[in-house]
Amino acid sequence: MYVLKAIFLGTSAATPKPKGALPAIYLEHDGLGILMDVGEGTQFQLMKAKIGFSKIKVVVVSHMHGDHVLGLPGLIQTMAMASRKEKLIIIGPRDLKDFLVEAFKLTKFWPPFDIFFYPSPTSVRIKNVEISTFPVKHTIEAYGTKVVVRFKKKVLVEELEREGLPKTLWGRLQRGERVVWNGRPFEPERYTWEPEPLKVVYSGDTAPCERLIGEAKGADLLIHEATFTSDMEEEAHERGHSTARDSATVASKANVKALVMTHFSNRYESLDKHLEEARRVFPNSFVAEDLTKFLVLRRALRPS
Repeated sequence: MYVLKAIFLGTSAATPKPKGALPAIYLEHDGLGILMDVGEGTQFQLMKAKIGFSKIKVVVVSHMHGDHVLGLPGLIQTMAMASRKEKLIIIGPRDLKDFLVEAFKLTKFWPPFDIFFYPSPTSVRIKNVEISTFPVKHTIEAYGTKVVVRFKKKVLVEELEREGLPKTLWGRLQRGERVVWNGRPFEPERYTWEPEPLKVVYSGDTAPCERLIGEAKGADLLIHEATFTSDMEEEAHERGHSTARDSATVASKANVKALVMTHFSNRYESLDKHLEEARRVFPNSFVAEDLTKFLVLRRALRPS
């Protein structure tokens, strides 16, 4: 069973409210923690969710609007005060690096651990996890995020047992090597198969966007902003945002397995209308609340 965990730390747009912190989403697979956006108050939400700051290996910032980035300098300083030594990877718009450097200068602080900055759009691979960013449609430079978890090739056990190939040689096939045993060749393409990767895509802030549909094709989970309901569609698009119906349309066109909506305007006390209009377009739609947890599960099933 393969598992990727998503925890929604903050689900409000622009300004916080008592039950809605500013944008931040935590993904974790096999001990690798990825924090996508860091609104003010993210540190408190991490503590509420019982997520240790040391688990965060990568931070991805979608764009430079304050509700998505102002929590990052404080988070880095807290990591330093907790004696962090491990490097931190940060991905985001080019201006993000200047923002952090100026914040460190003005607060007379410099992190005692290495920070590796990758300007978007980019792709970074850590072991079997690939994190990439791509442009979306907002009022300023902004990026969506795609996280793909790839898995080791598996051998066709029954066929290799029938052929009599010693198990000590199976690992070479898994690594893609051709094996010759008793004068017989064993090709990795014939005796191995690769499990389908897990894919999670996060829209960041965006109006409806064809690029996002392409990147999200077949995703296990699409996390899409739904700032407004469809009665405010014109205003949403003018501000570079999406409605619940927009997000469901993206999910449907991309043929994803599940949609979770987030980034809700504070004008909404209830999200029932968001859910209703989204499910009319894409039935497997959900709304996130602060500290909502979703698990992406996958069994390693051999393709027929």
